[in-house]
Amino acid sequence: MTSTTDNQTSRSSRQISDGINQLIAGDNGTLKQIEIALAVPKTIEHLLRDKNSEGVDILLGRIVAILQGVDDVLRQNAAIALAGTLEVLVQEEEWQRMERLLPAIQQSLHIAADNDVAIERCISAVTKLAVHLIRIGQYSAPRIILVMINGPATRAAATEQFNKLAAQAIDELALQPVMDKLLREYLHGNEKQEEAGRLLVAFDRHATDFLMDRLSLSDSKNERIRLLKLIEDIGEPAIGALRMMLQQTTPWYVTRNIIRLLGETGSLDCFKDIIPYLEHDDVRVKQEVLTAAAKIGGSTRKQFLLKALKTVPPELTGHVISLLGDIPDDSLVVPLAELLDRGCIHQSKCGTQLQVTTCDALGKIGSIKAVPILKKIIANNTLPGTDTEDEGTNPILQAARDALQLIRDDSRQKIHQTRVKKVMGLQMAADHISAKEAAIIRIAMTGDKKKALRKLFDLIRECAENKDFQNAERLRERLYEIAPMALNAIIQSAEVIEQARTGVVGPGFLQIWSDVRNELTRKEFSAIYHELKNRSLQAEEVLVKQGTNNNELFFINHGSIKVSYKQDDREIFIKSLNAGEIVGENFFHASVWTVNLRALTPSRVSILERSSFSRWQEEFPGLAGKLESFCKRSDNVHDLLNQKGLSRRLFERYQLSRKVDIQLTDRRGKTIGRGFKGELSDISKGGLALLISMAEQENGRLLLERDIQVLIPVGGKTGYVHVRGRVQGVHPSKPQHHDFLIHVVFHDKLEPESLQTILG
Repeated sequence: MTSTTDNQTSRSSRQISDGINQLIAGDNGTLKQIEIALAVPKTIEHLLRDKNSEGVDILLGRIVAILQGVDDVLRQNAAIALAGTLEVLVQEEEWQRMERLLPAIQQSLHIAADNDVAIERCISAVTKLAVHLIRIGQYSAPRIILVMINGPATRAAATEQFNKLAAQAIDELALQPVMDKLLREYLHGNEKQEEAGRLLVAFDRHATDFLMDRLSLSDSKNERIRLLKLIEDIGEPAIGALRMMLQQTTPWYVTRNIIRLLGETGSLDCFKDIIPYLEHDDVRVKQEVLTAAAKIGGSTRKQFLLKALKTVPPELTGHVISLLGDIPDDSLVVPLAELLDRGCIHQSKCGTQLQVTTCDALGKIGSIKAVPILKKIIANNTLPGTDTEDEGTNPILQAARDALQLIRDDSRQKIHQTRVKKVMGLQMAADHISAKEAAIIRIAMTGDKKKALRKLFDLIRECAENKDFQNAERLRERLYEIAPMALNAIIQSAEVIEQARTGVVGPGFLQIWSDVRNELTRKEFSAIYHELKNRSLQAEEVLVKQGTNNNELFFINHGSIKVSYKQDDREIFIKSLNAGEIVGENFFHASVWTVNLRALTPSRVSILERSSFSRWQEEFPGLAGKLESFCKRSDNVHDLLNQKGLSRRLFERYQLSRKVDIQLTDRRGKTIGRGFKGELSDISKGGLALLISMAEQENGRLLLERDIQVLIPVGGKTGYVHVRGRVQGVHPSKPQHHDFLIHVVFHDKLEPESLQTILG
């Protein structure tokens, strides 16, 4: 009996072993057997213990590929296999592998949402990864982890058990020493400031309590401003804590800051919390109450401000008037006109400014009911025999004239829109838009797509001109349904909507990128356009930071982007990029950015991600080459760097050809996997260049920012010299022979004696 059981166990073990081997060989279907999925973690453990790094990566690659497939059974089993594997990776401290697996882990959390065991394993593992990364000062991946397990979208879709486990994980991470460390980095650090701040924000309610405590104790205005920025970035999760703290006794500046934050992030529910503070002793708090109430008060703000107009101190009267001017309501003309008639406003110290502010408010409201009072002001402030130049020195007169002109312009625009509607027989109501949309769809169904496209474009323009952006955007999606290849109409409709939103009329996308269009076929240009993501930048906002691993290509559509190079503590201007220019250091070849990109003016850019290339290889095999050729003609940043004598290689290079052994290492210097051969190309005090062979160019990106150890043979008794550094670039040398040049920056500069030993 025992022998029979042993035979069955042995046969089962062989079947599992064969299944694992088939999976490694590429037979994904074998993972449909749950026994194979459950055996993956143990297999990974054995491979790691045997230092078979290549085998580990192949097996993990199979699991990741299956997660991205369409077979539900395979994906479920892959998620189970990965969850068990994560426990092994934690045990073996394979942190870098885990970090690279984060996208796959996120998929697993979604796929195995109802599998409590798998979810618990995944959350436990990524929590330990986050703890490790925070300990060594790496903050970007922990933030991704927090969003992955506790972001708003995750919480809304997750099971009760998932949210419970996630909450426990956040409690484990949000310890006082961790928060203190992140805040120190944010307030006093340098290159890690931004990442530390973003990670703090991801702790939402935990961070709110911590930051509010620090805010109440801070005696530095600059520090308080920066703390407030973080709390504001937390947004909705901070509202509850802010409302509770508002009820506590705090210094006036803390109370004012809480009210300001509620005004920025709160809703109508917060209105009743802040109103009582209009009675606060400090006038600065009163002013913040007025501003916040105007932002979140909704339909109640008008009555609140009118009441406040009668009760606030004189120095706040102008502020209330200005806020009333932001409400387009005809009924406000009478109380503002009465204010102008009061004798007290003319006799007060700031009477002139109050009259100017009231005229400005009437102009913004835009009602023709204000015309008589404005004409009266103009008459009262115009002296007989006074020439135009003298009148220009009277601010009240000028404000009244400007307001009157504003009302007249607004009135003409409304009359014009009304006439257009009458001529076209339109009533811009929801039922009218729906009726026209239905008629357009019927035309498209008859086969006349050109006519349907033309009418739909006209309807989009009409909605945009009438500020009905919701319908304009919705109808633009219809363009994709009716004529997905009508790229001109799709792009132009986006421009019409953007111009109506911003009032900025400039060259359109098709005009700006006409040279690119001439280089590509219509289908190739369409493929690029549909992959683009758009981003708006304020002046001085950073687009890319020097030294980062960003593999995006940037198309400048509007504005001006400054290119600069930071050397020591100096920032050196290189050039400015304007509409129609393209830049992307790491898009075509693996490299970290050697320059900073920062907006000089408000700008808009379109962003193409490197991952798009994989989708183009079969359908558009020549597209990548065409785009790279165009970019080389457009992007001369590297030429300018060379002209200014700026580059990563700050030290004299020595040409040196010598066979070397190369080994990947972790951040502690521990070797990873098997080594490989290469050839030294040149070396300097600060780094070196190596020639290696790789089957696929894309594999070079896997080396970027990896730590490596190079064993360089030397003469004499020494035999070899070990150098360690980080890969900063991987570029094709002889693509037809699969040769690539790797650029490495040393962790520690070579001593003169070591360099001389290598050079011989």
